[in-house]
Amino acid sequence: MKIKIKDIAKVIGVNASTVSRALNGKPGVSEQLRERIIKTAQHMGYSPDMAAMGLKKGKTKIVGVLIPDIANPFFAQIVRAMEKVLNPVGYHLLLCSTDENPQHETDNLKTLVSQRVEGILAAPVDSGGNKSLYSKILESKIPLVFFDRLVPDVETSYVITDNESGVRDLVEYLYRCGHKTLGIVTLRERSFTGRMRLTGALKASSELGIVVREKWIVDGRSTQEGGYEAARKLFAMEEKPTALIVGNNLMMLGVLKAVKDFGLKVPRDLSVVSFDDSYWNQIFDPPITCVAQEPEQMGLIAATLLLDKIMHGGKISKTVLKAHFVERQSVAKI
Repeated sequence: MKIKIKDIAKVIGVNASTVSRALNGKPGVSEQLRERIIKTAQHMGYSPDMAAMGLKKGKTKIVGVLIPDIANPFFAQIVRAMEKVLNPVGYHLLLCSTDENPQHETDNLKTLVSQRVEGILAAPVDSGGNKSLYSKILESKIPLVFFDRLVPDVETSYVITDNESGVRDLVEYLYRCGHKTLGIVTLRERSFTGRMRLTGALKASSELGIVVREKWIVDGRSTQEGGYEAARKLFAMEEKPTALIVGNNLMMLGVLKAVKDFGLKVPRDLSVVSFDDSYWNQIFDPPITCVAQEPEQMGLIAATLLLDKIMHGGKISKTVLKAHFVERQSVAKI
């Protein structure tokens, strides 16, 4: 049971207003009584309702952050960068993970609104699944900034990576290395990044004459487990591509586990590249060629845009960051 001010007042035998003044450092309470009230509150496990305190003052100083996967280091880096911007000016983050589930996203957004957050930073699950809810949030004058992903037709600021350009760099590199057949382990089909990366890969492959059979496009569900299952499905096929693009860093972990289980060698038996870099890409044998995003930059910009909206009602800003190609040793030259 949550301890309230009136519970402390009852134990000590004073008015609730006296307890409130003591706990908030206001005058009108002797030092001896103030000390007794504070010790009693601590002993009873009292913790103030920060949201309620914020409402009384007109501000909660809380920002909601919605991410798809709390286990993904990419999003951890983004959140850490957001803290660098928001914490020094007194804002605290209320972090929610959707687990790539639209219903979880709905529930989390409703919770954030009920907590009277001053703004929301969100990486939406689907490109259109919760469009109406995000629109209602904007209509209620809660500042909203998208990062990594966006919902088309929801007019608000965002910071994303140029997914199509990044994946094109990977396809063109594979082409220069002599590869004419390509498989793709995709992110969740309905996610904005999943659609953009798949569209970019297919467009670049078509222009360069690289064959991408429909059966070689496998949904990895944006997770390590999904990447593993997708790779096993590909590796079991009689006809296989010579190269594989993996849609994110977590799926790459699953793909490389499948490579080991099937007794394959990279790049002797299969060339692999990934969208996203991570520390494990550098320590695998061989290290993995990829395009690297800028998660820290993304977090800093997104948080700064939101802070500007909260404090000054800033204008809509659309920021697109470039992914950087990193060549390592995971691609064979044919």
